[in-house]
Amino acid sequence: MEDTLTPLFSVSVRKMQTGDLPFCRHLVAEAGWNQLDSDWLRAMELEPEGCFVATINNLPVGTTTACCFGNIAWIAMVLVDKRNRNQGVGKVLVEHAIRFLEQKGITTIRLDATSLGQGLYQKLGFQPEYEVIRFRGKLLPRMPDQKNLHKVLPNDESAKDIFNLDQQITGTNRTDFISDFIHAAERPFYCTLNADGKVDGYAGCREGNNAIQIGPVGALNAVSGEKLLNAMASHFDKIPLFIDIPAANVHAVEWAAKNGFTAQRNFIRMYRGAPLTDLQQHIWASSGPEKG
Repeated sequence: MEDTLTPLFSVSVRKMQTGDLPFCRHLVAEAGWNQLDSDWLRAMELEPEGCFVATINNLPVGTTTACCFGNIAWIAMVLVDKRNRNQGVGKVLVEHAIRFLEQKGITTIRLDATSLGQGLYQKLGFQPEYEVIRFRGKLLPRMPDQKNLHKVLPNDESAKDIFNLDQQITGTNRTDFISDFIHAAERPFYCTLNADGKVDGYAGCREGNNAIQIGPVGALNAVSGEKLLNAMASHFDKIPLFIDIPAANVHAVEWAAKNGFTAQRNFIRMYRGAPLTDLQQHIWASSGPEKG
């Protein structure tokens, strides 16, 4: 997000529609981001009234999305057309999203900020939480350890335990969001089981313009965390991968370095409102900047 000035023109904000996808696609390509049409559609499905397009003279100039999980929400996809940057469009969009969420009674708003956007977000009341590092790399073909590794299918009996574990780790009830990953037939979803047969880790992924985004991945111990990353990355051997890892998860960062992944960029996870405690050491990969 690169737009921090006071608006120079009259900026209007309206609800995003599927007809805006070509413009959204243009913004993603212009910024070199990884999102596909399916990511925009997922945002509109999860929060139909919370996805917005900024316009000047009825022409689209920027976007943002807001997604609610109970009383916790995420703001993402703050993108402004290059021709309209430095005109305050981004500020208008974020303020509009904040008002929308406050009217819904949201108590905590979160986002992942780039270095360019962090200053604006702080002016709008967001506080830094922690650093997330994006790693990029490819994994050479290997046979992952299959012991206690389970491929999760739609309507799998382990799904409820996965939802509960994700909420335990992230402090957020993301049942519908995680369910979408499990039900996507074209991509794998794994979980690990402890000695008692209980779920102690899970891993999903999604396609992207530039790379496969590994995540969300959560695990209660390093053995399960590494097993899940190995299984997921091996599924896409020799294909470019993105993995967004909290800097505090030393074991996951070490796994990335050991397997030849390089740090590409950093995000600052930020919040506005009530602080939220998630378990960074158990987040082995964020799902991406859109929803943590």
